[in-house]
Amino acid sequence: VLKQDGLELTLKQAYPEQILAFYLGRGFPKAIATQIANSCMFQTIVKNTLATQNQAADSNQTITIRQALWQVKSTAGVKGIKLKETWDKQWSKDQIKPASRIAFRWATFPTEQSFRPNGDYNWGMTCFDLKPDAEFDLKVVWTINNKEKNTWIHSLKCAIDTAPQQ
Repeated sequence: VLKQDGLELTLKQAYPEQILAFYLGRGFPKAIATQIANSCMFQTIVKNTLATQNQAADSNQTITIRQALWQVKSTAGVKGIKLKETWDKQWSKDQIKPASRIAFRWATFPTEQSFRPNGDYNWGMTCFDLKPDAEFDLKVVWTINNKEKNTWIHSLKCAIDTAPQQ
């Protein structure tokens, strides 16, 4: 759990077998569900822990997350995380049914979201686009009142168990 400058961030490993079952249960083809499952997913929970006494001050205490600014550092180098829009664009209309796409969009963490003070929060899955058992550092970026903040979380590890290969 990261607690810094009003941001509370919790990352929990999601096991590939859990992710595979989740997406198969929502109508994804096995090959695509397996690809998602083996791409290092974490349950991500973000909360604004700043407190204000009045609503006029609330706008200055809003925290905004833009996952497009987050970075993953591993033995392969530094790269961005794999956003839900990137996944969605790689699938043809024939591959994924509309209801399955909606389930994917709702299950993944928003690419961008603002959180009001006094405990506003959300959760969803985040893809780090690494193989199971990979170790990495994560650069988390957020803003408070248009001021950018960032920090590195070191020594995260993708879940060890693996879903069946394609």
